Amino acid sequence: MSVACVHIPRFAVEVERQRRNDEATRLILIGDATVFDCSLGAEASGVKRGVRMSEAIGLCHRAAVLPPDLPHYQRRFDEVLDFLEGYSPAVDAGNPSTGSKQALGTAYLSLDGLSLEPDLFADEVIASLHRRFGFMAAMGTASGKFSARVAAETTRPGLAKVVPPGQEAPFLAPRPIDHLPASDAVRWRLGLLGLHTLGGIARLPLGAFQSQFGLEGRRCWELASGIDNELLVPRVKEETVIRRLQLAARAVTLEAILVGVERLVYAAYASPDRRGRWVRKAVVRAALDTGTWQLPVPFREALADPRDAWFAIKSAIARHPPERPVEELEVELVGLSAESGKQAGMLEGKGKLWRQVEEAARQLRAQQGRASIGRVVEVEPWSRIPERRAAFVEFDPST
Repeated sequence: MSVACVHIPRFAVEVERQRRNDEATRLILIGDATVFDCSLGAEASGVKRGVRMSEAIGLCHRAAVLPPDLPHYQRRFDEVLDFLEGYSPAVDAGNPSTGSKQALGTAYLSLDGLSLEPDLFADEVIASLHRRFGFMAAMGTASGKFSARVAAETTRPGLAKVVPPGQEAPFLAPRPIDHLPASDAVRWRLGLLGLHTLGGIARLPLGAFQSQFGLEGRRCWELASGIDNELLVPRVKEETVIRRLQLAARAVTLEAILVGVERLVYAAYASPDRRGRWVRKAVVRAALDTGTWQLPVPFREALADPRDAWFAIKSAIARHPPERPVEELEVELVGLSAESGKQAGMLEGKGKLWRQVEEAARQLRAQQGRASIGRVVEVEPWSRIPERRAAFVEFDPST
């Protein structure tokens, strides 16, 4: 298997810079209580992802602090994934289990069956991403996802690194253990043992290493040794229907927001793209004066009537309304299916299943000559003695 990893460093920061032209040259910290992402200049000041925001501000007091807008970041990354699917039939959207601290901005492409050489393919993808989205990506190609990701993360943006087959272990040997998908506890223990590079782990016997660190340790040893059999999980893109509404003026009241969402729900259901199919979930989004608000509304059962969908969406918005003025609204219908998926009740009144239960009860009574089936009824639920609270009585299917 040949894999290419596309890595866009500091993806959230780059998205914010494109959205806020005034932040193009400034130091940026994104996060609330902790740092979600930070600019290269902030990293040079000692800031790392995951540290407390108060500590990060102390290290980089001139930085602009921005709230994270995860729905917007995910949306931009989905656009990148859609674009990459034009280059490879199998695109993996990234999995934190491979060791990446942030899945956003990292994707994997299968190179099997492609005619171009890996280096030429990488150069074309990098250039196309920059022309289309303005993102400067780095790429790594190898026989496994882990080696490809390490190659991409250790290469400067705009360049590509090709790890030849069979050279994974020598390439990984000098790399720090931070690349491993290991827990903080395992990293701490590795540091106590003086193991700071992947090569140091690979030189140890597997049996002894696994006895100390368990199955997690075995996985780390295999990756450090260049053994990576993890398969690509192709991205499954659901068919959706999206309708947007640009508001003439900022909507502040809940009533104004609901009017706009209701209009979009009925428009989405009336769209020819739905083709009469049932809908299992709706996602309502709003562009605020600062960031994006998103509310997923899963339906208890697939719905074909927009009135039923609007009732569920309206109730959800009333419970979790946007907290800032709304400039744009969007409704997305997700999980389109040809059937309702409504589950029938176990006992449908006098239906077929209930008649079968009645017949079974009669046959047991005839065979046993006594009450073989019963039900529990309340007698004295207020009693302090448990045995008096309920009683077991004979079940009579005719009543």
